[in-house]
Amino acid sequence: MLEQTVSLEGPVPGRRESYGLDPTPIPEAWILEGDPLAREKSLVQSTDGVASAHMWDCTSGRFQWEYPVEEIAHVLQGCAIVEIAGVSKRLQPGETHVFPAGSRFRWTVPDYVRTVVFRLRPPAGGPLGRRLQAALGPSWRNRRTRPG
Repeated sequence: MLEQTVSLEGPVPGRRESYGLDPTPIPEAWILEGDPLAREKSLVQSTDGVASAHMWDCTSGRFQWEYPVEEIAHVLQGCAIVEIAGVSKRLQPGETHVFPAGSRFRWTVPDYVRTVVFRLRPPAGGPLGRRLQAALGPSWRNRRTRPG
């Protein structure tokens, strides 16, 4: 059964369907305020593993997020404020934002946000992957971006 989640006036309050998303805890060290709960579901992946699409949502809170690969997020519902280097942008339904690989953004989710995320991994063995690794140098390849 289809249910309305958006009207001409904007998102219908309180609509937080699970859509088959599984809990994806935000690392505790990344949480700055509140108790944000994130969930995710893989939607599709390219045969070479270079590109993938996911649905992701999160409840209210403030946290930092590190991006080991480039991500393109399209907001479906709710909103979030993302900040890097003192510059912030409010993401609302219908807006798309690119998070470059290696970046760290601070997220503020006032109530709830649901997105479709596209992840792009440069092929490690391909010409682009080799050029990127050469340009970034050994310190980039050896850095750790997510807590273990």
